[in-house]
Amino acid sequence: MVIVTFGSLNADLIFSLEAMPQPGQTLLAKGLRTEAGGKGANQALAAARDGAEVVFVGAIGGDPLAEIAIANLATVADVRRVSRVSEPTGCASIFIDAQGRNLIAVAAGANLAASAGAVDDDLLHRANIVLMQLENDIGETERLIRRVRDAGKVSILNLAPATKLEAGLLSLCNLIVVNDDEAAALAGWLECEPSAEGIARRLNTGVLRTLGEDGAEAVFKGECIRVPATKVDVRDTTAAGDCFVGVLASCLDRGRPLKEAMQRAVIAAGIACSRAGSQSSIPTRAETDGFAPGR
Repeated sequence: MVIVTFGSLNADLIFSLEAMPQPGQTLLAKGLRTEAGGKGANQALAAARDGAEVVFVGAIGGDPLAEIAIANLATVADVRRVSRVSEPTGCASIFIDAQGRNLIAVAAGANLAASAGAVDDDLLHRANIVLMQLENDIGETERLIRRVRDAGKVSILNLAPATKLEAGLLSLCNLIVVNDDEAAALAGWLECEPSAEGIARRLNTGVLRTLGEDGAEAVFKGECIRVPATKVDVRDTTAAGDCFVGVLASCLDRGRPLKEAMQRAVIAAGIACSRAGSQSSIPTRAETDGFAPGR
């Protein structure tokens, strides 16, 4: 089985601060790290580190940031369908304060030039799950959602960053994953309750809502599921949500039930929160197994 991820690749510039800057304020950072990032790449890496076979489809530029953006993913996933384009590689500036909270600004760059057409019919036929986010051109993602549905494959859409899409299109996805803020935005557009149950009832499809330190909830095929979070000392929440989605997809790809996949995903996301960094915080399958014996 193969997880096909159509998504973004970024070079992350990570600034460590005591507190977040206010408008008009200049602060000196305690440190700066450069790492690979992007929601698509983070989620694909998390799935691959958890043992899934992953094919990644996206785009990078011809600039020095490109090698930073793709370096980690190239070691564990098939990146032959990552295009080189004239636009600059996507880049994110991430501020992290002493409490581990983050503030992020992203320049999409080459990510907006990624073509969902690179998910050719042969690749789509091989796919078990197609995983998507919303840091690429929305029209390309919309077309891919329809193709996945027509092909009878499983689609997981992480509605991040929160973007207004037609309810009919969202209903074509097998599972929509949102965090608390994204759920609130989506519920506002749909005029329904912001819970997983309220959104799922409105769209008539599966919905999973992550709740940070309160775990996650989902409604899928009529079943209501709730799992608690893993208790850890939070150091940095960057990429934890992406880690959750990637490990969730990996577990589902192995044929495990959604509740078990959610339980494993919150463990992996908890491990990521306990570490500094973007992709460097994402655990391997063995690390997640070690944290949860028997899974």
